[in-house]
Amino acid sequence: MRFKEWSQPGTVGSRLALGLVAVLVLLAGCAPRQVPDVTPAPPPSLSEAARFLRFNHGRTTTESRTLDLRTQGLHSWMELDAGLRYSLDYLRGKPENSIAMDRHGIRVTWGQVRASVEELIRLLPYLDRRPELLAEHFRWFVLTPPPLMTGYYTPEIEASLVPRPGYEYPIYGVPPDLRVRRRGQSGVPAVYRVENGRVLPYHTRAQVDLGKVLAGKGLEIAWAKDPVDVFYLQIEGQGRLRLPDGSARHVVYGAKNGHDFEGLGNILYHRGYLPKSKRGQKYVRRFCAEHPELARKLMAENKSYVFFRFADHPSLGAIGRPLTPMVSVAVDPKLLPLGSMMVLDAGIPRPDGTGKRRVHGVVLAQDTGSAIKGARLDYFIGVGHDIEPVACHVYSRATAYLLLSKRALSH
Repeated sequence: MRFKEWSQPGTVGSRLALGLVAVLVLLAGCAPRQVPDVTPAPPPSLSEAARFLRFNHGRTTTESRTLDLRTQGLHSWMELDAGLRYSLDYLRGKPENSIAMDRHGIRVTWGQVRASVEELIRLLPYLDRRPELLAEHFRWFVLTPPPLMTGYYTPEIEASLVPRPGYEYPIYGVPPDLRVRRRGQSGVPAVYRVENGRVLPYHTRAQVDLGKVLAGKGLEIAWAKDPVDVFYLQIEGQGRLRLPDGSARHVVYGAKNGHDFEGLGNILYHRGYLPKSKRGQKYVRRFCAEHPELARKLMAENKSYVFFRFADHPSLGAIGRPLTPMVSVAVDPKLLPLGSMMVLDAGIPRPDGTGKRRVHGVVLAQDTGSAIKGARLDYFIGVGHDIEPVACHVYSRATAYLLLSKRALSH
């Protein structure tokens, strides 16, 4: 789970809002002056507005033959086996006859999603020679509007497991006094603490980083060289710590303090330090390197804070299994069932972060994100510094088809 900033112009949300405004204006021009005293229905959410439409079978055959898994860094369909089995493990924990998706005429159970994954695993040995089997055995449903696709990655930062010169910025584990509101519990914040019998919101970033309210309590699991690295580690929700001896430890999301997130790029823009067109990570890092003390104060304006725990894998998705670079995607689970499969046709930057290259293959819905709502996809690019130029510049419309087994849907 990640807490990625998403506030670019032309987003799905802004387009829907403009569309709704246009409709209301047109209706107002045709309506009588006296209107009934009724409460208008709320506008549809991003998840409700997006839908899947049946794709023409003849075109799926052509589409399946043009799939090229090499665009995902794969050399054979069999390389999807491990990722598919991670999804299958997750789906086996779901009640078979419960509804996984029911929207706009498409009603699918968790058992049917699981059977679809099992069907693709069964076909993998044959798809290198006969990719058209994907059209013969699956129904394709195109996501509309075409989803906006961004990218994410697992950052690698320099850190130490013990305090030492040059490593001054703590990475905290989950504090024992952090409490999460239970279902049915009312009158308390979503995340809170109890101090002298009083229920209080949990500490903000300013209180943790500047006020040092958690310092010296044995909660530090590591110390980083750069506070900006820690900030972006929290945005991604997981990462790899490169230790002074060259070894690595993996950290993943443990808990959140319950406060709203505000991206550092937006903070710098609204304070007049960066223009609107330069809110990306590259420009933010440059500003922070040039103004380190001011940067720490500005970072503290983002009240959100993420706590970590160590893990055996560098990248765990919302399904609780490792993510596969260039295969796993984060989705809105209210729109698309976790564990499901899609065909993706999209453009992403070249390895140096410039230009465009095509990705045309099968991806797996294995993660979520706080900004991933409705027709949105967040594409997992990989792990480490070399991935950052690509991941941070993925921003384009994509074509995505949900794949469901014909055999499973017939039952």
